[in-house]
Amino acid sequence: MKRKDALRSLLSIQPGSDSADSENSDEEKSAEAEHTPSGAVRAMGLSLEKLTADAETGRLLKQRLTQGLQVVELTPAEVDPSFITDRLAEPEDVDFAALIESIKTNGQLVPILVRPHPDQSARFQVAYGHRRLRVAEILQLKVKAVVRELNDEEMVIAQGKENNDRRDLSFIERAVFAQRLEDKGFNRNVLMAALSVDKHEIAKLLSVAHSIPMAIVQSIGPAPKAGRPRWLALAKLVNGRGKERKIEGIIASESFRALGSDRKFDALFAAISESRKDDRPIDHWADPKGRRIVRVERALGRTKLFFDERLEPNFGAHVVDNLSKLYSEFKSRGGED
Repeated sequence: MKRKDALRSLLSIQPGSDSADSENSDEEKSAEAEHTPSGAVRAMGLSLEKLTADAETGRLLKQRLTQGLQVVELTPAEVDPSFITDRLAEPEDVDFAALIESIKTNGQLVPILVRPHPDQSARFQVAYGHRRLRVAEILQLKVKAVVRELNDEEMVIAQGKENNDRRDLSFIERAVFAQRLEDKGFNRNVLMAALSVDKHEIAKLLSVAHSIPMAIVQSIGPAPKAGRPRWLALAKLVNGRGKERKIEGIIASESFRALGSDRKFDALFAAISESRKDDRPIDHWADPKGRRIVRVERALGRTKLFFDERLEPNFGAHVVDNLSKLYSEFKSRGGED
């Protein structure tokens, strides 16, 4: 192939063109064999032919990737994280350690999903599979991936659904993910699709995310055992007057930092709940004469009764002796007042 023909072939490569069209006949090959250039001329010709081959390979690879026809292998350095983070860091992640061991032993069985990077050529962006990508980086392996053309909405919906289908995010991770999507300008329909929840649950997730400062959330971590009710309760506790300095002292302490994520949540929750002792709603039960014999303190998930033995010496003991009867009556009414 002459140099000018090679250059013309390189410049004329278009997506969908058939590489077989550029093959030479046997006669042409024989004629070229008789003329063998040397030195700089030969080097230039080889370079042009290599560029032609590389361009064709790149075209075919891009075509396969954008159509999602097969799994490809990428170096971790080619792949960037999603533009929205969906997990909170946890220093001692037992599941992640197990994932490393599994991929080391069995290889990567499930490919990650990436898209061509919207802003940088020859790079990719993860929709889901950040943990598998991180393992490949640690083990210095190529990462198996399926590449799809995804817009931003499709990207975050795929990212959220993968988390729902595989290793679920904890409640607070879902809340933070929802807030980050909202901050990026996605509407509630996208949030609901990404998290597979209805509008009422989205409202609760966003309420917690807006109420608890990110510094507190990041200090605690995912706390998978805490659950929605306790995070909702914590959201109310952290906004009390005079709490900011107390919380800062707790999360900055070495003893707090040494705890696991769930224990961090418990420690902070208990410390703030205790500080609200004087603010807890207090009620009384009075006998027919108007004597306030029982003082009632209602806290989060607890109710305390204090019997005034001076007014009615044996009433407290009587209530304790009849707890079984009271409980049976309570259950017979369906467990409700």
